[in-house]
Amino acid sequence: MRQNPHKVFETYLAQHEGRYTSQKRVIVDTIFKIKHHFEVEDFIDTLRADPLHKLSRATVYRTVKQLLDAGLLQKIATRDGRVFYERSVPEKHHDHLICNSCGKILEIKEDVIETYLEQVCAKMDFAPEYRSLHVYGQCGKCQKKAGHSTS
Repeated sequence: MRQNPHKVFETYLAQHEGRYTSQKRVIVDTIFKIKHHFEVEDFIDTLRADPLHKLSRATVYRTVKQLLDAGLLQKIATRDGRVFYERSVPEKHHDHLICNSCGKILEIKEDVIETYLEQVCAKMDFAPEYRSLHVYGQCGKCQKKAGHSTS
């Protein structure tokens, strides 16, 4: 069952002495409509394209940090220092392949990884709370550009 991000965030803020302002609600609404990885600056540009949204850069960054802390966002860093975010959906874990050359992010959605990690955690008597698996390398297009291929 999928949780309502507004309720999760409101609960998180209440536990951490924060207020769920109308500005934060707009940010959450907008983020949870995005279906891809995003950078905060691009997100701010999207928000500012709507004249009804008068949000400061600091408010957006602070809210993104709170959403990350609340487990509603996942952070993905590339080798060149770019930082992307995406919505976290606890019921649907997935992992990432990140190209060190072009920054492309590919998603891995394999049940075998989930099963394996559950087995490892059980074997080691470990109760996972959060997972973020990122594999860095080169995508096929960048391998071809560089003149080598793994096939």
